[in-house]
Amino acid sequence: MKRSLLFSVYFLVFCHFLCTQNTVPSWYLDTEIQYPRSRFIVAVGEGKSRADAETSAIAGVSLFFNTRAEVRNEAIRQFNEAVTNNTTDFSKKTYISESTVIRSEEEFLGVRFASPYYEERRQIWTALAFIDRAEAAKTYESKISVNMASINAMFADAEREAEPLYACGLLFRALKIGNITEEYIKSATVIDPSSAAGYSSYLTQIQRIRSQYRTKRDGLTFTVSTGSEDSTGRIKRKLQELLEANGCTVSSRNPMYEVSVRLNMAEENLQAGIFIRSGITVQVERRGNALLSYSKNYPRYGQQTLDGAYNRTFLAIEKDLEENFAATLTALIGR
Repeated sequence: MKRSLLFSVYFLVFCHFLCTQNTVPSWYLDTEIQYPRSRFIVAVGEGKSRADAETSAIAGVSLFFNTRAEVRNEAIRQFNEAVTNNTTDFSKKTYISESTVIRSEEEFLGVRFASPYYEERRQIWTALAFIDRAEAAKTYESKISVNMASINAMFADAEREAEPLYACGLLFRALKIGNITEEYIKSATVIDPSSAAGYSSYLTQIQRIRSQYRTKRDGLTFTVSTGSEDSTGRIKRKLQELLEANGCTVSSRNPMYEVSVRLNMAEENLQAGIFIRSGITVQVERRGNALLSYSKNYPRYGQQTLDGAYNRTFLAIEKDLEENFAATLTALIGR
């Protein structure tokens, strides 16, 4: 009876030992057997944690696409990882874990991970990231087709648009999608080089839109007018700089558009000093029609002297125009 009980104990201990052993996956010994290069894009990474190893593997995948992957550790509170059918799409801001983020210039569509391996002796995790070429090619083809449909629709709208400013905006939005689509096409041709010929017409169309956008934007001419409140011309010069930074021409000779500025200034003499309450309205007009309008009221700014109070006020207005009006302008016509 004792011998039987002792045998049972030994048997259970032995079974537990076998179950707790870290089995070496087949890919760890030879990746080509399970993931042949003809069918898969494969990269192996190592790290002190599983997340670090997977991040390293993704960085290895990025080399196939000639991207610059920035990998850095930080406390991440947000996740932006879409998982569908056990497939993960790693976008420009993909958070892999709470401590690791990888940022890349491209998306990696259809990236998967094999079962990781932890080597007790070295205390190192090893991960394998892979992309099934056939599956990824179909995914890229679908995304590229959807994007091109949107691009062509916006391009058609731009050609029908009589207002050059709005037409420029449509071309800009089409080009933003076009830039992403070009990256998709680059990745698709890495995965399946034979697909390059099929995508050549798409690249030609995107380049055509890029050329038309630049021509349309460079043809936009503006003049800026401000009232007596801008006696030193600071706001006028700032708006001229912002327009030129967006690739537009500023000229008083036969301008296509007028940027009219209304400044509201109210002085307050208080015991603590002189304070200015201010506000601004900027309108982009053509033939009396307002095409773009921007308004902002500012907090009260003060100083011991009137010049000092006005200087603080104008600095705040200039800063706001740089940060907010410029963004509104860029959203409309690009840069």
